[in-house]
Amino acid sequence: MKKFAMSFALVVFLIMGSYAMYYSSTQGRTYSGTKLEDIQNNVSYDMQKPDGVSNVIIRENLSKTKAINAVTAVVFDYRGYDTLGESFILLTAIAGSVVILKSHKKGSE
Repeated sequence: MKKFAMSFALVVFLIMGSYAMYYSSTQGRTYSGTKLEDIQNNVSYDMQKPDGVSNVIIRENLSKTKAINAVTAVVFDYRGYDTLGESFILLTAIAGSVVILKSHKKGSE
């Protein structure tokens, strides 16, 4: 039962991670949601001032994300899929290490 639960959890996590990676690849790469880089589409951003895009993010953050405050909007809405991908890679590496160490331990006995 323990092996089944572990295998099931890993399969579910793999499916969720794959979906998150696919979904994040279909989203826009820029703040405005377009797939163009800021340099290619620099008309929509004021790059003359040192603040540049940060002014746009501060001005439009809450209206675009419907979040409670600016920090929540950046952390959970913009960085959410990136963080999910990083945790997916970390947990996959941990699971792989556990499998390798357990198989090595059984082989040495």
